[in-house]
Amino acid sequence: MKGVLGVIPARFASTRFPGKPLATILGKPMVEWVYRSAQKALSRVIVATDDERIVKAVKSFGGEAMLTPTRCPTGTDRMAWVARRIKAGYYVNIQGDEPMMHPGAIAGAVRLAVQKKSAATSAVELKDKPAASPHVVKVVLDKEGKALYFSRSLIPFRGHGVKSGQRILKHLGLYVYPREVLFKFIGLKPPLIEQTEKLEQLRALYHGIPIFVHITSHDSFGVDTPGDLKFVEKNLIGRRN
Repeated sequence: MKGVLGVIPARFASTRFPGKPLATILGKPMVEWVYRSAQKALSRVIVATDDERIVKAVKSFGGEAMLTPTRCPTGTDRMAWVARRIKAGYYVNIQGDEPMMHPGAIAGAVRLAVQKKSAATSAVELKDKPAASPHVVKVVLDKEGKALYFSRSLIPFRGHGVKSGQRILKHLGLYVYPREVLFKFIGLKPPLIEQTEKLEQLRALYHGIPIFVHITSHDSFGVDTPGDLKFVEKNLIGRRN
């Protein structure tokens, strides 16, 4: 997609999993899985990292990487640092710990962002118990397909004997921003709801920036700890490339 730049923030100094982007999955570093998937949806992808070891690994498999300052507090700030140096109409933030992210989920969110000229993301319907986990972020939409709220809690609430047929939607770890929206976003003060939920996207909603949500059939799974690697490996066996 022309005029769209994919950025994969990849921080080496993870508290729970140091060196996570370089963790090996079926013989490849995690960051390569994320990069290859993004390449199938986007014409240009850059890994934005705070560590030379990650830059070296990305270049070794033929990818593009930029060394960004360690002072960048979030992945979005890291992406904005890249955006100040590489001009594009839209920027896609693909989480560096999402090796199962499907190209279709990325492409769908980009198409929606371009169509609406707004921020966009992707979500998938959940029908099982993990929906109750605080590690699974949920989103509720309005009638136009915009996010009303994101939460680690189970939303909408299931109770009072009401059987509304309301879907439970799991938010996937990617964001698409028009250039002007990206720079507006990073200049905003994080509200209390963002700090409470530990969800950066709530800053956009709090300050009135709409986020449209593409519904995909492709689920993803973020790697938080070394123990998550076995699950990811099992699910990526069929995607070797």
